[in-house]
Amino acid sequence: MSFGVFDTQNNQPLLARLCPIIERDFNTMLVLRLVRFYRGLRDRKAFGATVVLAMIGLCLLGNAVCYYVFDGIEDGSSFGDALWYSVISMTTIGYGDFYAKSTGARLGTFVFVVVLGLATFSVFLGMLIDWASDFASKGQRGMSNLFADDHILIVNFPSAARVSQLIHELQSDPQHAGREIVIVTDQIDSLPFEIKNVLFVNGPVLERQTFERARVEQARMAIILATSYADSNSDAVVASAVSVMDAINQNLYIVAECLNYKHRMLFDTVNCNSIVFSMQLSSNLLAQEAHDPGVSQLVDTITSNVRGTTLYSTEVTDPVASATYNDLAKQLLDRDVNLLCVNRGEESLTSFITLKPKPGDRVIYATSKRMSWNELLTATT
Repeated sequence: MSFGVFDTQNNQPLLARLCPIIERDFNTMLVLRLVRFYRGLRDRKAFGATVVLAMIGLCLLGNAVCYYVFDGIEDGSSFGDALWYSVISMTTIGYGDFYAKSTGARLGTFVFVVVLGLATFSVFLGMLIDWASDFASKGQRGMSNLFADDHILIVNFPSAARVSQLIHELQSDPQHAGREIVIVTDQIDSLPFEIKNVLFVNGPVLERQTFERARVEQARMAIILATSYADSNSDAVVASAVSVMDAINQNLYIVAECLNYKHRMLFDTVNCNSIVFSMQLSSNLLAQEAHDPGVSQLVDTITSNVRGTTLYSTEVTDPVASATYNDLAKQLLDRDVNLLCVNRGEESLTSFITLKPKPGDRVIYATSKRMSWNELLTATT
């Protein structure tokens, strides 16, 4: 006699037919939960690393204790020797200076080294390889945090040729030779070239987090390029980027590229040390070369760090009261130094017969190496 619900069609209790189905579904759910647990463990890298390191420590200590108790005390070995034996055994180096002799020590080595230790150590090596590969991949894609210091930032990426040429000129200057250069942009997914000491940060140039990843607080200077010569909003983006960077590091020396001179007012409210009107300079040079052939060749030479005489500038710190710039220019010419211009505020003075040096003036000169104001004065004596 059965008190369960009876299935009249199959002539058997219904509960008896449902039990295998319930058991099968329960086993399936249990397997799925285990799979999800292991997936979660794999995704939680910090927790997984903690578990692996804890297992390695347990194996090292367990094997060391077994060796010390069963063999070490009798042989006169210290616990430090036992730990050394555990490390050498787990890393499969096996110098042979220590080895298990008794049954207890051998059993401990089998359990803590052969069964648990080698497998755990292999997992640990695999995790290190994965982390190194992931770090390298993030670096190539500009997604990792940098460890640069006293570096140069190049913001925006109008073209590979333009940026690589700029990098070449910067690295050719002895003052910046070997200095790290960091490219900050979201216009590319990875650098299209490989140049020594050049790093990449991928991110929007108007977000604070991007520049924090580029360590703008530790940067030496920044050059902000136009986004594109065909982008009518480029100057606004450049001015905004200057504002973001200055908010993080007010001591950063910033040089910005402006395409349209009429957009000069965009930079009046931001702390930009220098603005280069590249399109206007290019147009002026083209017109000048059409009138006076050879000018562009001179400009190309004196503005390059790679070949010939180069333009430099220095600030006047201790002027000579009795001398004029004209006197200094004549004396410097005998030392192969050409004094070309004096910047005083917003004025650029190229005629200075009676002009005397004044603190804060910036002297532009052409020669073979960079010189300070005191070095220029010394060269005239």
